[in-house]
Amino acid sequence: MSRLSGQVVATTRDGSPEDPLTRKLEAEGARVVLWPTLSFGRPEDGAPLRRARQALASGGYDWVVVTSARAVDPLGPPPATERTRVAAVGAATAAELERRGWPVDVVGDRDAGGLVEILRRRAPMKDRRVLFPAASLAGETLEEGLRAMGARVDRVEAYRTISTPPDGLRVRADLKRGVGAVAFASPSAVETLVAALSPDWPGPFDQLGVAAIGPATAAALEKSGVSREQIAVADPPSLDGLVDACVASIRQTNPGAR
Repeated sequence: MSRLSGQVVATTRDGSPEDPLTRKLEAEGARVVLWPTLSFGRPEDGAPLRRARQALASGGYDWVVVTSARAVDPLGPPPATERTRVAAVGAATAAELERRGWPVDVVGDRDAGGLVEILRRRAPMKDRRVLFPAASLAGETLEEGLRAMGARVDRVEAYRTISTPPDGLRVRADLKRGVGAVAFASPSAVETLVAALSPDWPGPFDQLGVAAIGPATAAALEKSGVSREQIAVADPPSLDGLVDACVASIRQTNPGAR
């Protein structure tokens, strides 16, 4: 029997029926309900990204540091020069880079802070020029950590994250029918769902399993009022890890589940 047979899992990503997280959960036997909290679009001003790609093509950067697989496509093809090294957060981001022809030198297995620590140990960053293609809502952990090591960081918006709160009535109806776990893949997804269910939050979540893709997302859930005992954190911070966290969170909150 699959690990999530008979369970209902809600996802809070972009709501695409082709979402790989949905397919992975269904492969484990779950029935998936979609509570899309985010959509994605091009940068409002594309000029900085175009200039960064031109500089990248001419060997103007020592490093490219990528924290999301969604940022890979806006980067375009890798430069012909072998001068530029590449670092990624997470196996999924590294795999997408390699699929697009980017050789990945360093992979952080947790989050942006974890990648900073790995680079601190492995790579001299003083006076290195670093391109950080970021989501519009990305935090500042990465660039602050690299600048503390002496790097010159160009943060460029690679894509825009747009908050799209789901219909609170529909979410409440799904909860009433029964949901075993809710999967969160970003702190911004937490904030958006909180807004959709306010002022009741986190009351509707009292008996639910909650899965977070990484420490930053788990911290956002705790800050919002979700009990730490309800939260299972993906390890590693990947979609496969998030599926494992869904399983763990259901078993934490419902010990009879198998």
